Amino acid sequence: MTDIKYISSPADIPAGENYVLVAYGYENGNARHTRGLTITIASGKPDSELAFLAAVESAKATADEEGIATVFACK
Repeated sequence: MTDIKYISSPADIPAGENYVLVAYGYENGNARHTRGLTITIASGKPDSELAFLAAVESAKATADEEGIATVFACK
């Protein structure tokens, strides 16, 4: 089962832990890295809050598939 943890900064992610991060940014996108995946949602758009919530659910499904224990949602 994947945990969802809300954080205020990516710096709050524990060192060495694999994760999926959902965060606001300038544009929508996905980026794989050595510790997992980062999903970025464009901020400032009318539907950005709904898109963020949908991305968190998508991140949870991805984490489950890849055996990653934690999704971090950075608001």
